Amino acid sequence: MRINDMKYGFHSYQSQQNRSTINNTDRKSSPSAEVKISAKGLEISKAMANGQAERQARIQELKTQIASGTYNVDSSKVADKLLGFWANEGE
Repeated sequence: MRINDMKYGFHSYQSQQNRSTINNTDRKSSPSAEVKISAKGLEISKAMANGQAERQARIQELKTQIASGTYNVDSSKVADKLLGFWANEGE
């Protein structure tokens, strides 16, 4: 494969970029555009925020336990979860 003229490809790209820039500046945004969230959407958002706060509190608690060396892993729970995972994997 031979590439003889690098100018052609570059100028083609450059002109495409210039056209793109001109088109973007010509576009007008609508001043009346707005987003409305339904009551159900707001309810879901609040529930997610509450769940996130609880999750962050639990993560902080675990970090504190790990840092102080008081965190203990219940090996039987880990084994049960692994067995349950592998039992359902074949189905």
